[in-house]
Amino acid sequence: MSLTTALPLIGTSPATARPKTPRSAGRRTVRAVSTVVTVLVSMVAALAIVLAVAGRMSGGQATVFGHPVMSMISGSMTGTINTGDLFVDDQLTATQAQDLHPGQVITFREQPGSTTLITHRIVAVETIGGAVNYVTKGDANNAADATPRPASDVVGLYRFSIPRGAYVLAALRQPKVIGMLLGSVVLFFLAGSLFSAANGRKDQDSTNA
Repeated sequence: MSLTTALPLIGTSPATARPKTPRSAGRRTVRAVSTVVTVLVSMVAALAIVLAVAGRMSGGQATVFGHPVMSMISGSMTGTINTGDLFVDDQLTATQAQDLHPGQVITFREQPGSTTLITHRIVAVETIGGAVNYVTKGDANNAADATPRPASDVVGLYRFSIPRGAYVLAALRQPKVIGMLLGSVVLFFLAGSLFSAANGRKDQDSTNA
């Protein structure tokens, strides 16, 4: 059995892997952080644009893609929907509004024809003369609401909430904030391109050296 060893060509030296330096590791960290921040800022900016484009007012009620969207401004539902939360309801037809049951959280008009809305939980259902009424109660309240709510006043069925979303939405509605977010995305992309170009030039100089 014969053993052979490959010899390097004249004028060359065996290739050796360059050890990873702390500087290269730092560059990768900066790139990763920059990418994450860019993605997050882009998502927030996109959300602001979507809400601005898709959101509209229907009969005084804000909706997004057909779903009523509201801000909780009281503490009556604390534990389920906290003050400052943004929550989304499913829109109900007149027929659906008459077929609800205890335990469900609904949004209804304070009075027939009122633009003031209340979101409480159904604790009992009453049918009087064929008309469906709901006895409601705030989760944080000690007693049920004094007046049963007719099914005709129900405008939505609670679906989910976004913690502190009302505060964020209020800020995103400001044109200056949207402009700053979009500007931040552009600056991040420009900074990333410049950073990559600078690193490429350094790597080229190191290779030539």
